[in-house]
Amino acid sequence: MGSRSMLKQIEKRAWLRTFEHGLWDLGIGSVFLMFGLSIVTNFPPLSAIWVASFYPALRQTGRKLVVPRVGQAEFRGRRKRALANTTWILAAVALIGVVTFGFMFWQSSSDTPIWAEWISRHFVIFLGLIWGGALAVSGWILILPRLYVYGALMFGFLFATDFLDGYHLGHSLTVFGSLIMLTGVVLLLRFIRRYPKQDLSTVENHEETE
Repeated sequence: MGSRSMLKQIEKRAWLRTFEHGLWDLGIGSVFLMFGLSIVTNFPPLSAIWVASFYPALRQTGRKLVVPRVGQAEFRGRRKRALANTTWILAAVALIGVVTFGFMFWQSSSDTPIWAEWISRHFVIFLGLIWGGALAVSGWILILPRLYVYGALMFGFLFATDFLDGYHLGHSLTVFGSLIMLTGVVLLLRFIRRYPKQDLSTVENHEETE
């Protein structure tokens, strides 16, 4: 009984360390920052350029700064499903962003129907509910409370966007994404200070948990 309890504690610590280094925050923040900058600069290809350059760099950061310090855990069962479900949710967030861009550029044309113009005037509130809700659900699935805060901030930013003159979706997403990325940088620096590099030739770096 005692050994089972100890294994559960080890699993929980490994699970929490998976989100302690801030790379998830950097990835999530970069998605929204990229969407915001694409709108502000009116340059949609920025999205593809950003994904092609930033995410490989993020993976290399994990290999060089995270793995040498805490190793790499492989989760099974409900933990593995939680990661998979969250990945699908965040992919859907990115897809909604792409569809949103398409709608915005289509709505800006001169032959846009009246119903599309009405939706375009208030759609940021619905977008805030969808994106904020997705972040909150991800926090619930992963047992990661700070995603609740991100979800609330997302809705708050986009709700304000609907009422403030001269402040549009691009500004909101740029500020929101920058704040999340800044949080990720702080977490990563704290992680580096807390966990010194280990000699992985003598330490087993591959944990299997169920």
